[in-house]
Amino acid sequence: MTWDSGSRVIPALLGLLTLGAATTAAPSAAWALDSERAYTSASQQISSVSAGLGAIQAAIQKSRGEERTAAQRIADAVLLMGSRDYERAANVLNQVVEKYPDHPTAFPDALTLLGETYFRSKQYLSARRVFQRIVASGAEPRFAAYQAKALGRLVDICLRIKDYDALDAVFASMNSVPSAAAGSALSYARGKGLYVKKDFAGAKAALGAVDPQSEYFHQARYLLGLIAVKEATPPPEPLKDGEAPAAVPKTRYVAAIDLFQRVTQLPADTPEHRRVIDLAWLAIGRLFYEADQWAQAVQAYGHIDRVSPEFGTMLYELAWVYVRLGDVDRAQRSLEILAIAEPDSQNIADGTLLRGDLMLRAGRFEKALKVYEGVRATYDPMRARVDAFLGSTSDPAVYYDKLSQEQLEALDTDSALPPLAVQWAREAEDGPAAFAVIDDIHQCRELIKQSNDLIEKLNAVLSSPNRVRAFPELKAGEERALSLLNRVALARLALGQGMDDVEDDPLSGEIGSARARRRALEQRLARVPVTDADFQERETQALRQWNTQSQRLQQLTLQMDTLQATINGLRRVLREGPQAGVVRDPASVARFEHELAQNERDLALYRQQSDVLRRQISAGRVQVGFGDQRFVEDAQVRKAHRDALTREVELAAAGAGGADLAAYAQRVLPVLRAGDAADARVEAALREIEGEVAQKSAGLRQIVGRETASVVHYSVQLEALDREARLVVGEVAMRNFGLVRDRLKNIILRADVGITEEAWEVREEQMTRVRSLQVERAREDRVLKEELNEVLDDSGDPEDEK
Repeated sequence: MTWDSGSRVIPALLGLLTLGAATTAAPSAAWALDSERAYTSASQQISSVSAGLGAIQAAIQKSRGEERTAAQRIADAVLLMGSRDYERAANVLNQVVEKYPDHPTAFPDALTLLGETYFRSKQYLSARRVFQRIVASGAEPRFAAYQAKALGRLVDICLRIKDYDALDAVFASMNSVPSAAAGSALSYARGKGLYVKKDFAGAKAALGAVDPQSEYFHQARYLLGLIAVKEATPPPEPLKDGEAPAAVPKTRYVAAIDLFQRVTQLPADTPEHRRVIDLAWLAIGRLFYEADQWAQAVQAYGHIDRVSPEFGTMLYELAWVYVRLGDVDRAQRSLEILAIAEPDSQNIADGTLLRGDLMLRAGRFEKALKVYEGVRATYDPMRARVDAFLGSTSDPAVYYDKLSQEQLEALDTDSALPPLAVQWAREAEDGPAAFAVIDDIHQCRELIKQSNDLIEKLNAVLSSPNRVRAFPELKAGEERALSLLNRVALARLALGQGMDDVEDDPLSGEIGSARARRRALEQRLARVPVTDADFQERETQALRQWNTQSQRLQQLTLQMDTLQATINGLRRVLREGPQAGVVRDPASVARFEHELAQNERDLALYRQQSDVLRRQISAGRVQVGFGDQRFVEDAQVRKAHRDALTREVELAAAGAGGADLAAYAQRVLPVLRAGDAADARVEAALREIEGEVAQKSAGLRQIVGRETASVVHYSVQLEALDREARLVVGEVAMRNFGLVRDRLKNIILRADVGITEEAWEVREEQMTRVRSLQVERAREDRVLKEELNEVLDDSGDPEDEK
């Protein structure tokens, strides 16, 4: 095996390291002006410079202006929350919390919104920390209005993370809330918590206090129905061998059904209320099914619309109701709709097997066999991959590492877990909490990585000569100042063209040297940017070169991905070769494995080098453009051209170039002095901008330093938490995947049983058909014999009869 493709990666990667600075634009055409037009144009341009100084001062004042107020920041966060951009909303609210801890209204508002943002983005532990801070500050008057909502959210968080023991502390805090401040939201939250704690009497009392006009009235009435179901259901009794469970009396759930029906009569004015009503109809259908009242159950399920989130669950349960009614066609129709409406439903496998059973019962053996074989073909590979995943290790720590998102991305397609199996494992017992830890740790690592990248970019900008790019207002002012300086420089360029129009011959002596220096600089000076389009073109040119290098790096990355795919394919060939009848000697297999491992190590080195180059390109992008080396060259050319032109005009005015040139030089001397004065004013404003940039850069460096230390601290804490969670989460995830494997085995076993039953049914049908044919044949033989005997009897001889 050769590695020619990989050998070309390193030189290409190293070639990117020689990336230089951006080149300048192509020179523009030389100017050609007569002396009079040059004088007029230069005078007008220098006169217009004074009018542009106001824009520079405005930019400086804007940069010194006050920051956005706390109320404005909170308004921004509310808009971001409305657009579900919770990450940016949390950043804005954290800024308010850090900058305005003593504000009488902004601080509690921001803290409450921050907790709500964390809750909506499912960062429950962060939300609990924020709401606990609000509850702990209940003695302060500014937090009094936020106690009820914070306590309600604490109950919701305890229910979602299943930390029921923490509810007692929340209830104790609820008791300290004044009755005037305790509204329907707090009563509903208390009722939910007491229901989970199985204090049904207290829950009914709390839920009964919810105001009918409250947004939680629908949910409260639904919980009352659930309590009625719990109270009407007796504890299960142990059954003897072969004993069937007792039938449910039809009157057992009458009270609960009545409560749920009252929920369905409430107005469906919000999406949340519509879902509560759908859940109530679903509960009614289930209770009728338990009481063997199947017709009423069908009517209840029929109220759930296809746009409801519960539509898939309703279809599966409705199919079972039709099965009990003996309506096979409608049951199959419900299951077919379920397969189309929710192909990823938890009930899709059971529903498909049930559809096969119904087809088998209806005598459609060929279709039933296709259904069973389809189930086996779908879920047997999943079972094999989950089984292989579980058999790869029994160490929970190693298992946790394999389940992390980074490790899952590194697995090849043959060993990756099926998405449906991962979904079932997440939804199994304790699965949401266990997998949430894995997801949260992966997200924290990504955030820390992004923070480090941002810190690198900020340090690159602050350490570069064009650090003004970090401050948009000051960048706009400096761009305006450079535009004015370049305009004055172009005015001098026009005056030089006018000098050439008066006397075009090269002169001798000192004036000739000055003229030669001035003419040598004119071509470069003509390329300085003046308009916004000129500055934008320079930015585009600089970024275009870095984009080219980035594209080259991306091409190399694709080559590395291709090489990795080749390695994975070769490993698969070596692994599956004996199954395909290709047998190799152990020495050859060991040699191939060694070479693959070496090439994989080389590929890992290439990836590391590409990561370094990618960071360098990212840093280079923020260092080029406005204020880079081209602008430094502009300043040098401006100064050299100004000195050369000034010296040439002074010598010409003294008569060194002839009478005509002396007259023109004496005429342009005031214009040059006006240009020098304009330069002085613009340069003073430019120095003021540079001072602002230096001051703001120093403050920004301090902030970056503090944040860098915080990121390092967070990284250490994350690694500690990762070590603590490794064993626990690994055990839970391993158990859940074991449950998934058992479920997949059960599905495959049921499919095999269905295939076997189909074969027996076909055999029985064929045997029955054979028996029927044999009986029919025997009957026909008997009839033929009887007819033959009758014929023989009718045609007999009289002698024979005697």
